Amino acid sequence: MQILLKRHFLEKIFVNFDLMNFKKELIKNILYKGLNVFLSFGITIVMVRLLGTEGNGVYSLFITNAAIITLVVSFSFNSGLVYYSAKKNFAPATLINSSFLILLIQTVIIVIAEIIFTSAFKISLFSDIHSAEISFWGCFYLFSVLLNGYVSAIFTGNKWFDILNLLTAASNFIFLLIFGYLLLQNHGNSIAYTIFVIKIFISLTALQSVVYLIVLLKKINFTFYADILKFKELRLIFMYAGVAFFSNLFQFLAYRMDYWFVNIYRSKSELGLYALASKLNQVLWLLPMTIAAVIIPFTVAFSEEIGEKVKTILRLQFSGYILMAVLLCILAPFFIPFIFGTGFSDAVYPFIILLPGVIIFTLTTILAAYFAGINRQDINLKISFFCFFTIFIGDWILVPTYGMEGAAAASCMGYTLSGISSLYVFSRLSKSNFKELLIFRKKDFSRIKSLLAGK
Repeated sequence: MQILLKRHFLEKIFVNFDLMNFKKELIKNILYKGLNVFLSFGITIVMVRLLGTEGNGVYSLFITNAAIITLVVSFSFNSGLVYYSAKKNFAPATLINSSFLILLIQTVIIVIAEIIFTSAFKISLFSDIHSAEISFWGCFYLFSVLLNGYVSAIFTGNKWFDILNLLTAASNFIFLLIFGYLLLQNHGNSIAYTIFVIKIFISLTALQSVVYLIVLLKKINFTFYADILKFKELRLIFMYAGVAFFSNLFQFLAYRMDYWFVNIYRSKSELGLYALASKLNQVLWLLPMTIAAVIIPFTVAFSEEIGEKVKTILRLQFSGYILMAVLLCILAPFFIPFIFGTGFSDAVYPFIILLPGVIIFTLTTILAAYFAGINRQDINLKISFFCFFTIFIGDWILVPTYGMEGAAAASCMGYTLSGISSLYVFSRLSKSNFKELLIFRKKDFSRIKSLLAGK
């Protein structure tokens, strides 16, 4: 009996220690993300001014096409890496070796798919501009992004957030310096120059991926003689990743299919305007995504305790973002033309239309991480499909007539319904009501003070 009591006491100490680590990691990640949001916003400003409306449309379409290909080919393998790294089922070196093997297979698939597609349709998978150069750089970019994703997943699953955040901040700073230098050179906004800028972006992404990999290999004292995952173990990861894949696929389409609708029914210039409005709104998702990255690995081990923390996070985040939304609606007509130039003034209206949905969708970002941590990816899948279907119908009806404003309205509806659905499911699981999850309480002030004090 005494042994059992001692064991229970020790387990409680370890749980409390890990929950203190959760709070500590959360604060550090938020501070780092504040820095990275600032740097990312700077990169967005520089890139938009560097490329102009049409060039920004070409660049945004390339990145969007590359992202959907990456998602399909990867089959969300990185989600499985995060989950099983957090569970400590497999050694990091074994996961890296297996990731290398998977990456090589995926790269071959990408190259073959690009060759077949360009032969059949005379355009690249990555852009409606066809050239062997675009094909090469597109495939190279996908290889770099996949590598980056797998390495970052292992960092995240093992809770090595400090290293990952420092690397991200350093990378963003270098991106900002280089593109800032190109902006000062003022070479104009031709399509040829846009392609040149895309090449620079891809080269920097590849360099970033290599640096991430080197740091990870040193962190784990990697040896090439480490094992690879057996088929049964790989199957386990892909089973988890499979559900995450369809959830991520539907969610990605919800994020980006409006780009394709605007590109088809309107012009590259209007796509460039809408892409700016969308990117500026999605900067608001960076903080919730940072919190989500911390929630997943901790929830795997402490689902009930983290569930209570999530309630507080939802209240604080939602209250803060509502105030921010009001401020942004007032300032947007002034700061968008001032920062990006008068040529982007028409991005103001889609920006404001998107804003309510983007704010409410921050709830989905946090709760999706919690659902993933308790291995309820089925919930994320259903909500992602609901969001995708709503936006697809909205884009199909509204974009041909109303253009980018119609796309913004469709996305706002989808994001809003997704946030409400996520909140409803979590309220049922946690036996809470909407008021308890959203309305700021007096005791939350003391929690903010406690967080800021690192207690």
